[in-house]
Amino acid sequence: MTTQFVLFAQAAPQAEGGIADTLLWLIPPALLLAGFFLLMRPEQKKRKEMEDLIANLKKNDRVETIGGIVATVVSVKKDQGEVVVRIDEKTGAEIRLKVRAIARVLDKDKNGNSDQQNEEKASAGS
Repeated sequence: MTTQFVLFAQAAPQAEGGIADTLLWLIPPALLLAGFFLLMRPEQKKRKEMEDLIANLKKNDRVETIGGIVATVVSVKKDQGEVVVRIDEKTGAEIRLKVRAIARVLDKDKNGNSDQQNEEKASAGS
C-alpha cells in the first residue's frame, strides 16, 4: 500500500497549456461553421431562387422541365401545386405537371419579360 501511495505522490501536476488548448477547442466549431457556409448556404439560396421562380410563374412563360421538355405555361394552380403547359403549338397538346417539375424559366430579361413577350411588343409597336 505504501508503494501505491508513493507512486501517486510522484505524479506531477499538469501544467496548463494556455492558448494552445483553447485553440484546440475552437477548431471543431470553426470547421462546422465554415462547413455550414460552404455547403448549406448555397443550397438554401438555390431553394429560395426556385421558390421565387415558382411564385412568379405566369401564363405564356416559356419553361424547361426537369425532364428537358420545353413548353409554354397555359395555367398555374398554385393552391394545388400544379401547372398546365402546352408542349406542342401545332396540335395544342398540353400536360399537367407539379410545379416542382419546372427546372427553369427560359429567356427572362431584367424586367421579367420573356423573349417571346419582347418580340410581341416589338411587332405590335411597328
